Amino acid sequence: MRTLILLSAIPGSGKSTYAKHYAATHPNTYIVSSDEVRKRIAGSLAKFDKEPEVWETFLSDINSYAKKFEDVTVIADATNLQNKYRRYYCEATPAFDRHVLVYFDIPFEVCLVQNKMREGDRVVPEKAMLKLKEEFEPVSEEVKALYDEYIVLGPDYVSPLIKKIRGEN
Repeated sequence: MRTLILLSAIPGSGKSTYAKHYAATHPNTYIVSSDEVRKRIAGSLAKFDKEPEVWETFLSDINSYAKKFEDVTVIADATNLQNKYRRYYCEATPAFDRHVLVYFDIPFEVCLVQNKMREGDRVVPEKAMLKLKEEFEPVSEEVKALYDEYIVLGPDYVSPLIKKIRGEN
């Protein structure tokens, strides 16, 4: 079975951490990260002058796994903040037998703290974080209906360091 897992959340919510953990515990799983595609094409995570090529490559990389393997899971690691993108990636990946949408419902304050814990050009400027927060849309019922499975990771899904900061175990 070919499964696409589309992640949806603002930066700092734990998308990449989730993807890495999932891939480490599920065989035949590959991660296609928009950040890594951007770094490969533009030379830096902070360079946005080649975005059309970045997103074309992102989709092409996702679909290439479905062409190569009959039993594969691909995690699409990007923000996918709006329903138009969640719809687009579901519809633009027909070779996958199963589509899963993982929505991270993490408080913005937690995302800000986790974002600041990143290194180098992985840190998203706070001004950009605020803009992304404004662009974020709740998942519509129409989009939910497109997916075979819809998973919500809520506030309990935070990094161990955040739990430590909060005094939780």
